[in-house]
Amino acid sequence: MAQGIRLITRAAGEPLAIRGGVIVSVEEFLSQVQGLAATLPGSGAIANLCEDRYRFLVGFAAALSRGLTTLMPPNPLAATVNRICAEWPGSLVLTDQPAASFDVPVLRFEEAPRGAPENPLVDGTLLAAVSFTSGSTGAPLPQRKSWATLVAGTRINLGYFFGRAPGPFGVVATVPAQHMYGFETTALAALQGPVVMHDGRPFYPASVAAALAAAPAPRVLVSTPVHLRALLASGLRFAPVARVLSATAPLEAALAADLEHCFGAELVEIYGCTEVGSMAARRTASGDAWRFFEGLACAERDGVAWISAAHLEGEVRLLDALRFEPDGSFVLAGRDSDLVKIGGKRASIAEVTAALLAAPGVEDGVAFQLPAGGGEARLAALIVGGAADAARVRGALAAVLDPVFIPRRIVHVPALPRSATGKLTREAVLKLYSEASAAGA
Repeated sequence: MAQGIRLITRAAGEPLAIRGGVIVSVEEFLSQVQGLAATLPGSGAIANLCEDRYRFLVGFAAALSRGLTTLMPPNPLAATVNRICAEWPGSLVLTDQPAASFDVPVLRFEEAPRGAPENPLVDGTLLAAVSFTSGSTGAPLPQRKSWATLVAGTRINLGYFFGRAPGPFGVVATVPAQHMYGFETTALAALQGPVVMHDGRPFYPASVAAALAAAPAPRVLVSTPVHLRALLASGLRFAPVARVLSATAPLEAALAADLEHCFGAELVEIYGCTEVGSMAARRTASGDAWRFFEGLACAERDGVAWISAAHLEGEVRLLDALRFEPDGSFVLAGRDSDLVKIGGKRASIAEVTAALLAAPGVEDGVAFQLPAGGGEARLAALIVGGAADAARVRGALAAVLDPVFIPRRIVHVPALPRSATGKLTREAVLKLYSEASAAGA
């Protein structure tokens, strides 16, 4: 076996997770891991669909103990899971959902018999996890991560996620463990850093408040802009937190400042991608410039940014365009697929969406380019919010946008088809727009 890396870097008596309001120690966790590992096959891959974050972590650690790869599908839909598993012969699904049915063998997560609480050495070259891009700009693509890569990346990330203050930190996350952002900030952080991971994925503001109240202090909330916006609008009071993390979509500076006031803590925005993982951070309320994490370097060639680091297997091309500042920080300048040209002028659709979200009464919204019909590009928008009036929204946009970039049609919908991480695919947005337009919205 190549150089081994311990599954977990924590002492046996340390708290690792909070499950059903009860603290789980490292020793108890390792006992459950070995009990489940004994039931897994000796080869193949495990598609880990467990929604309970603690069960996901036990399943991931058990797979590592057996030298198996964990597949993390971008969603739990049978069509998606079946397609991915078909590409991995001998794979099976691990799930805690009793009604789930797939074309491959299914192992239902139940309370596994306890084993000896061993902390095994895991081969650093093991293909530990395969994550998938969100599919927002195309079909989800697999991203392969060795155990050594995951461990090295996590050790870099920890200081940027949680600061230099001593833990352990009670971490509550609204994002799924299968998404790279949630995977890094909860599962990997619990194995490699001072984290007490909450087992849930609270959705509604009241559920988030209850989860934070149950987590030990100092608390860290891991979330997304769409979720944070809902928490702020709820008017609820939340247990004190030490830090709020946000990722998966740009966060407006004004919203970040309001959230810092609401939670009484700094909000740190994380920039990353599935191919690399987390790689830069900023305090959004203080400025729009990002700084790369220690150990990561960016080279620009022919207008394309390439990321490299000692723990990555090679250079990774970024889809985003970066504009570097003299002090080494950078600003996101959008993506080629995000830019639209109308009337000889160029603009970022993300900037149009940001202006839309800042308009009076808009609770959620997205601007997008309609399919080309042989003429010039046209923008449209979907908005959520009973208090949002299309005329007032256009007036607000006119104050900050060139008139050619104000969406021609602004359509009210009950909700946007966001994924569990708050992302939108172009396909889903166009489908909803077509349905709402046909219904006369």
